[in-house]
Amino acid sequence: MTSPDLSSPVLRYLRHLVEVTGPSGSEEDVVARVVEAARPLSDSLRVDAFGNVIAIKNAGQDGARTCLISAHMDEIGFRIAQIERDGFLRLEKVGGLDDRILPAQRVWIRTERGRILGVIGTKSAHLLTDADRSSVTPAHALYVDIGASSAQQAGAMGVVVGDPAGFVGELSELGAGSGRLTAHALDDRAGCAALLALLEGYAAEAPPVNVIAVFSVQEEVGLRGVSALARTIQTDVALALDMTAGDDTPETGAGRLRLGAGPTVKVMDNSLLAHPAVRRGLLAAAQRSDIPVQHELLRGIGTDAGALQYAGSGVPTGAVSVVNRYTHSAVEVLDQRDLERAVALLRSFLEDLPALDLRFIAL
Repeated sequence: MTSPDLSSPVLRYLRHLVEVTGPSGSEEDVVARVVEAARPLSDSLRVDAFGNVIAIKNAGQDGARTCLISAHMDEIGFRIAQIERDGFLRLEKVGGLDDRILPAQRVWIRTERGRILGVIGTKSAHLLTDADRSSVTPAHALYVDIGASSAQQAGAMGVVVGDPAGFVGELSELGAGSGRLTAHALDDRAGCAALLALLEGYAAEAPPVNVIAVFSVQEEVGLRGVSALARTIQTDVALALDMTAGDDTPETGAGRLRLGAGPTVKVMDNSLLAHPAVRRGLLAAAQRSDIPVQHELLRGIGTDAGALQYAGSGVPTGAVSVVNRYTHSAVEVLDQRDLERAVALLRSFLEDLPALDLRFIAL
């Protein structure tokens, strides 16, 4: 696979972020890279007790409105649940993994000494029975091979029970000149990269509103990071910036959410019914800036917006997503244009926000 053109700031950030392993609850390496990138772009930055990174860029005038935008740093992955006598490792899933895709995947195990490579074992094709060919091996029956021949050797490599693990991958372009990019953990390192690119766009000028950029933890296991943050933070409007599941491939055929057709403006999902004023504002900003968008209605998904809507006494909340094929796998795919347009849409929304009517209805 070819390397993408990194002249785009968002792709530069994205490549840097997908290099590290950070399943839910083990986002330390991602946090370190986000802090490194966001600190020079922010007026203030802190990491809370949960691990959320909160970077603030102040508006150019006092009394300006505030917009919180959240993208999550964590990825779906595993924890090492057991080290067997023969050196194989058993896994516990973290987040919404599909058992069908797990055998024969390469994984990083992140130990205190550094990452080591392993493979999730699979029975050799020559040994398969008819029953094997018609069944899915459950995750608890899978194992990771790190080349160790004993538990002692695995321990000597630094592996202990509880170590996090995640898929191996790097940012690469499909085909040549397609603009379609693949990596593990695009959900939601791509959202984090877009949020960093948005902050970078205000490096030489203050934004029209105060921007609270939140890079959250533990989204994949129940929106836990921003659920804690929402109890204390104050904002006028909140947005989640995340990925959504494309259905434009042969096995689905629906084509309601398509790569290359623009970012999506959330209507509803399992965690949120988007606030009508926020949705109107996003659609108006897209129209004003000539940005193509898609309308997202997808029950089988949730984002940080589902928790952020409860901030304070309740806050107008919406979400912008980027269509992602093969979500929660090691080969997620997005379109560079969708990602860059998501940054442009957020910037356009922030420009309109000072005068935007945020009331649910006009009285």
